[in-house]
Amino acid sequence: MSEKERNRKKELGEEGEKAARKALERSGWEVLDQNWERLPLGELDLVGRKGNLVAFVEVRSASTHYLESPSMTVDVHKQSKLVRMAQLYLQEHRLWRVHTRFDVMAVHMGPDELRVEWIEDAFRPPPTARAAVYR
Repeated sequence: MSEKERNRKKELGEEGEKAARKALERSGWEVLDQNWERLPLGELDLVGRKGNLVAFVEVRSASTHYLESPSMTVDVHKQSKLVRMAQLYLQEHRLWRVHTRFDVMAVHMGPDELRVEWIEDAFRPPPTARAAVYR
């Protein structure tokens, strides 16, 4: 991948996260964090809170239509990483008595459109991880 392609991909991701954040805030959510990172584990794109519910939001953006939805790229491996990151986030921020869920926001970007597809409760952690993050 060329430098130009990497820069365009980064710009696309940033545009997508900005659109996703706006959608979250318009729906009454407080954004607790954006791009919360703990290397080498990974990053949480958005962490939102509405009352006693904390949502860990994975943002996927695409400018092409070769996939039905960019959300299809959130595979089991990515889900596992997000669950580990969520556990760490909850511990570090001492969020003990909250309900949690994992959302995916697929941002479709075309020359004349910007559409956010919000999939609430997109996946659930496996039973062994559920006790730590999913209430």
